[in-house]
Amino acid sequence: SHSHSHGEEKCEDPACDDPSHSHSHSHGDAAAEAECEVCGEHGHSHSHHVHDDAVTSVSLAMDGEVDLDKVNDWLGMLLNDRWQDLFRMKGVLAIEGCDDRYVFQGVHALFEGMPDRPWEDGEARTSRLVFIGKQLNRSELEAGFEACKVGAAAGAGAGA
Repeated sequence: SHSHSHGEEKCEDPACDDPSHSHSHSHGDAAAEAECEVCGEHGHSHSHHVHDDAVTSVSLAMDGEVDLDKVNDWLGMLLNDRWQDLFRMKGVLAIEGCDDRYVFQGVHALFEGMPDRPWEDGEARTSRLVFIGKQLNRSELEAGFEACKVGAAAGAGAGA
């Protein structure tokens, strides 16, 4: 049997395929005893989750301060070139000349950053980044991040 929910209205059309309608299904005993083609289990109370092994995360940490202009240029280039593969990124940065931690986050091609709380006395000024996406290249990301460190050679890790 099929039931459809429209708030207060009720859809009586069993052939309805309107995507705005919610559908629930119940099966008689014969269907409940049918064997699942994927795993051989009986009944319909289970699901099969498929994990895409191409989706990974890369976490990076670097002591010392980073140059905000270099970071913005690098992340801008990275997002311009790889926005379809970069699902999410976030981090805390130790920006040269800034007494506050700088936090940022991004989703696909959009990212934003802002000063957070001040660095504590004795707290290591360590920048940390996390990327989640498809087919991420750890060594490429490390090289790009290292090139943003204050005093790094210009163009290092940027593919130039």
